[in-house]
Amino acid sequence: TPKPSSAASDVYKRQALARVPEDQAPSPEHQLVILQTLHEIDAMLDALPAPVRRAFLLSQIEGLTYEAIAQDIGVSLITIKRYMARAFRQCLACMA
Repeated sequence: TPKPSSAASDVYKRQALARVPEDQAPSPEHQLVILQTLHEIDAMLDALPAPVRRAFLLSQIEGLTYEAIAQDIGVSLITIKRYMARAFRQCLACMA
C-alpha cells in the first residue's frame, strides 16, 4: 500500500481532529502540539525499513501477536522480535 504524501497525511490528521466532538476538542494550541507529535511519529516510522515498519504497525495498531505477524509477513518469529526491538529502539531515540 503506497504511503500518502506528507501534505495528504497532514490533511487527514487535521480532519481527524475536526471530527472530535466540540466539547472534547483540544484548544488550537493543543491541536498544534498533537499535529507536531503526529508528524514526529510519522517521520520516525518513515525512517524504518518497510518490513520493520509493517511489523511494528501490525503489533501496535492492529494488535496482532508476534506469531501472527511472522505468519502474515512470512518470516520467522525471531525476525519479528528483531524488527520490534529495532522499532522500539527508534521510538526511544525519538523521545530522547
